[in-house]
Amino acid sequence: MAARNLTINGSAFSAGGVFDHVSIRGEATIHGDIECDRCKVFGSADVKGAVTARTIRLFGEADINGLVRAETMGVFGEADIRGDAHVQHLQLRGKAEMKGNVEATAIRGYGELSVSGSCEAETVSLAGVVHIGQTLNAEQVELSLYFATSTIKEIGGQTIHIRRGSKWKAFHWLTRFSPLTATLTAEVIEGDEIYLEYTKAAVVRGEKVTIGPGCEIGLVEYRTALVQDEKAVVNEKRQR
Repeated sequence: MAARNLTINGSAFSAGGVFDHVSIRGEATIHGDIECDRCKVFGSADVKGAVTARTIRLFGEADINGLVRAETMGVFGEADIRGDAHVQHLQLRGKAEMKGNVEATAIRGYGELSVSGSCEAETVSLAGVVHIGQTLNAEQVELSLYFATSTIKEIGGQTIHIRRGSKWKAFHWLTRFSPLTATLTAEVIEGDEIYLEYTKAAVVRGEKVTIGPGCEIGLVEYRTALVQDEKAVVNEKRQR
């Protein structure tokens, strides 16, 4: 027997369950966990439970009070997830706030990403504002800083490139910030190849390290090469 669809047009309450497609065009409150192939939200959804799907596409606002599992998740509006997220591909074109930890293969896009715990992925490529309460761990980290201060407690990876964005992007929820104040604050940044701009960090460790403009670093430990911009501040340097 094929799973049924859940379609909400307008304002409605629904129980959770197992569905083929979930489509919300309006305002919906769903009590319980959802399992489905595809989930699309074009309005506002308040899910009081976990969501497991092959694809999730959020074009409006979604509050999910539980774990999220998906092969592909696209946030084109705002998402508030009060649990862990296990997503192969996270596409961000808006604002996502995760109260737990995030595990992904690839995280790409622009906007604002906030993770209370740790974030692990193979590739992270984001433009905008990033807040991670614990560790960002990825093989490749590419951050373009826009609008405000990003904060990440620790960053670990093979290739880490952090730059201040050079072009204005019209993120309507971030227009209260100036593009000229975008910086990153971290405690520890550790990788093989590291390039930093407008970054404040206590410790930077790497094989090849470039400290670009606008940086304030307490200690740099490098193995083979260190390049420092004349306008960057490094209090202590050590070759290992």
